[in-house]
Amino acid sequence: MGAKNIISVLFIFLAMMVSSAQASSVNPTQITGVLVGPNYGTNVILTISNKPAQVPACQTNPGYNYVFDASTEVGQITLSVVLTAYASGKNVWLAGSDQCDVYSGIETLKHIVTN
Repeated sequence: MGAKNIISVLFIFLAMMVSSAQASSVNPTQITGVLVGPNYGTNVILTISNKPAQVPACQTNPGYNYVFDASTEVGQITLSVVLTAYASGKNVWLAGSDQCDVYSGIETLKHIVTN
């Protein structure tokens, strides 16, 4: 096998490894719990009825599904949509960011869409 072939195989392998990172997504689901409090700072932690089929490796907390920071303007808008969907029991589409950078062990919420 020539050097070009080895490099091609390594490139394909690397591309597959990078693409294997899997942000979660679930549609439809309902928000079944909203956790806030002094132990969590400005973070809002969600539990949902239908769990995602795949989650990122950093998602190690089985009790909670998504988290976001409500201290920003976008966070305040997200909180409003979350609370409305929770109170009404509406179905939503949630997707994660493939990272657990807001709260360790829980995937950071990327977006919420009401259905």
